[in-house]
This record gives sequence, structure tokens and C-alpha cells, in this order.
Amino acid sequence: MVVSEVDSRPVVRQGIGYYCQIGSDGRHIGGMLVTNSIGVPLEFKYTEPVTVSRLQKILYGMVLDRYLQETLLRECLARELSCDPEYFITDFEGKEYLGTLAGREMIAIQEVKSKPAGSPASRTRTRESIVEIEDGPMLRVAFSTSDEAVRQAVIGWLKGIAKTMDVLEPIERVKTALRTILADGRRR
Repeated sequence: MVVSEVDSRPVVRQGIGYYCQIGSDGRHIGGMLVTNSIGVPLEFKYTEPVTVSRLQKILYGMVLDRYLQETLLRECLARELSCDPEYFITDFEGKEYLGTLAGREMIAIQEVKSKPAGSPASRTRTRESIVEIEDGPMLRVAFSTSDEAVRQAVIGWLKGIAKTMDVLEPIERVKTALRTILADGRRR
């Protein structure tokens, strides 16, 4: 698997990591973006598009998506990462594949429109919370861990970075970049 990169800085400690994977017409690609505390890109890496054959779909069956997400794309990118983000954020569609990435916890987030009952970090489902961001949207957060201390640390971290940037917007940047790479590959 070939990993491509756009790296504008040397090794950085404690950035904000974003991971996304998209698929289109049987082709899949993953990408990671690490930003600073205001959302400026520090590092961007992506895999070359992977095309799944009909035979692979048959042989892998129901585990194909998990294999693509966790092994083929995510682990490959993690090995190439030079920045050291505190945590990784992904879109909520990726919540089924949460785990650790480059030794860091992953969270999946999405904006919530209605006010939850209870506290600013009220529970919804197992490993999920609704987090109220000061002067910002409420976020539904899914965690890769059931460790309550880690989850509270992640919530504190998320509230902290939300004071200086829109935590959802970089996810869209990564998705747009990956769609562009897939589209450019089709034109060749």
C-alpha cells in the first residue's frame, strides 16, 4: 500500500488528529489530517485508492468493511504519521470502527440539534455522551473506550479545543480532499 503525504512541518507534539475513510464505486481511500489548536494543517497523509475486486468481496464477506477501515487504511496511515496528536476525531459514520490509532484514542462526533435532558455531558448509549460546547453546538460523542476517566479527559479536551476552532469542520476538509483524490484518479 502506498501512502502519500503533504507535510508542512517537522514532528509536532499534541496536535488535533482527524481520520476519515470514504468509498465510491468500489474504490476506498483513507486520510489523516493533524491540525494545530486553531485548525491550521500540520500534516496530511492519505492512502492511494484501494479497489476491491469481486472475488475479494466474496472471500471477505461481511468483514470486508472492517478490514478496509481498521487494517488496510487506518493502520497503514498510522505507521506513516510523524505528528503526535492527543486524540483522533472521526465522523459519526465511523463509530463502529473506533479503536486506537497510532496509540491514541479515537472519538466519533456529530452535531446534535436538540438540547439533551440532564447535565452538559449527559449519557445517551453505552460509550456515547452528549457534550455541550460553550458558545457552540452540542456534540454527540462516541468513544473507543469504556474507561470513564479517559472519556472525561476526552470531553475536557474537546471542550478546550472547541474554544479556539470548529471541531467538526476539519472532518469535511478531509472528506473533500479524499473525494478530490478519488476523482482525479478516475481522470487519469
